Amino acid sequence: MIEHPLAPRTTETPPQLLRPLFQQFARPSGWLGRIAGSLMAKGADDDRWLVDLLEVQPDDRVLEVGSGPGVAIELIAARATRGLVVGVDPSDVMVRQATKRNRQAVQDGRVQLRQGSVSELPFADSSFTKALALHSIYFWPSVETGLRELCRVLSPDGRLAIGVRMYQPKAGGLNPSRYGLTDDQVQDITSALEHVGFRDVETQHRTLRRETITAILGRHP
Repeated sequence: MIEHPLAPRTTETPPQLLRPLFQQFARPSGWLGRIAGSLMAKGADDDRWLVDLLEVQPDDRVLEVGSGPGVAIELIAARATRGLVVGVDPSDVMVRQATKRNRQAVQDGRVQLRQGSVSELPFADSSFTKALALHSIYFWPSVETGLRELCRVLSPDGRLAIGVRMYQPKAGGLNPSRYGLTDDQVQDITSALEHVGFRDVETQHRTLRRETITAILGRHP
């Protein structure tokens, strides 16, 4: 089982001057964290694809782990118009950015954003009908613990979607795919999902601008 952070595969490290910025994606802080959040927000196509796969309905209660600058939160809130959308992120910088992006929905009580960890989610059992995590599982302290927590807070038949970037050793320049996951690591995640109790586990793939994103989907028993 995966009981430690799931390090992305890479054959090289980021350039020395950019290394502090790359490190910010785990837990953004300070002015570099704000830059990292802006870069994350440019990946809205990935957010939209993963949200589409969840098939969010108006009455859904949706949790995003690693909600970052709140792009997916905004997309989900536009669909879960009678439900609730909650984002959890370990970075206070990201919570502030997401709150600013979703200010009206937060004021209306349809969106809640808080600082926290996937390893200890502050919610009762069966609190959500759907959950997602995009480009954040790489940074979880323990993948298995995080998946168990998501299984706990999902209601029966609840759906989970995890999005990861795939490793492409031939990607050039600063392409993020040079720092993605391998097929074996994705298989480790699917096995871990089944181990903690998820069923109907499957993967889907999407390639855009020479980047391949894999969605790992599962359903609460």
